[in-house]
Amino acid sequence: MERGILKRRLEYVACFDGEVADVLSGLGVSTAVCTSLRKQLGLVCKIVDGEEVAIRLNQRLDSGDRFCIYLTDLDVKEVPKWDMPVDIVYEDEDIAVIDKRAGMAVIPVKGHFGRSLANALANIWGDFVYRPVNRLDRDTSGLMIVAKNQLAHCVLAREHIDREYVGLCSGTYCGDSAGVWDYPIDRLDGGFKRYICDSGKRAVTHYKFVRQYDGYFCAKFVLETGRTHQIRVHTAYIGHPLCCDRLYNPDPSAVICPNGFKLDRQALHSCRITFRHPIDGREMTFFSQAEFLKEV
Repeated sequence: MERGILKRRLEYVACFDGEVADVLSGLGVSTAVCTSLRKQLGLVCKIVDGEEVAIRLNQRLDSGDRFCIYLTDLDVKEVPKWDMPVDIVYEDEDIAVIDKRAGMAVIPVKGHFGRSLANALANIWGDFVYRPVNRLDRDTSGLMIVAKNQLAHCVLAREHIDREYVGLCSGTYCGDSAGVWDYPIDRLDGGFKRYICDSGKRAVTHYKFVRQYDGYFCAKFVLETGRTHQIRVHTAYIGHPLCCDRLYNPDPSAVICPNGFKLDRQALHSCRITFRHPIDGREMTFFSQAEFLKEV
């Protein structure tokens, strides 16, 4: 498979009589994707006797007509390259599942410009339009998805992605072995830090106690919502902030993990991700083990 991400061909069969745009909408293709298909003649083609004939979105199709679309990024800009290894655990023409290392920013913002996952992927794929589906904090490690075309991104953005995390929390845990935290989250004074606030956006985390250690414990978390810093804020709110979390733990000192690994960044790892493939609909599940819990 060509590693480039600039063009993807998808073939469909019209399921009713109507304009191309309406047929695509009926097939679940978003308005945003249809808008991009209007930019250039030849991005939508009717297949007649094995040949592709360019058509426009306002032309009509009959039920049973075969046609194809080309998902093409026409405005790709040069992306600075960063020669940094990336653990791509799965890749096809539509998505890539990344096992992100801690310390790598997902978005190339000020302070990490040129040294983000986008730049590391550009070093592998070449210039492309970067479409991360679920984002991880810079110091959170583990699984995340990058969509390789607009359609895949639009589908995954509106579909439920089941995300499970594992973390080490400070203190001795004495609560229920499992439950739900339903505490709204808002920005603190409009800044980067978040806090629990009645006027904030609803944030729901399902938690499960795993094991107590000396001074900290292991727990797993499943996100029902995806607020910024959600697990970090919720664990801090109940009095057990993540170990080594410099933003929410008043004592973010390094800890020696159960396997002897010295940890000096927030102890949070995206360990499982389950979703339906945005194009063919098959259910996909990936697992990753946190470095601070790996057996040595």
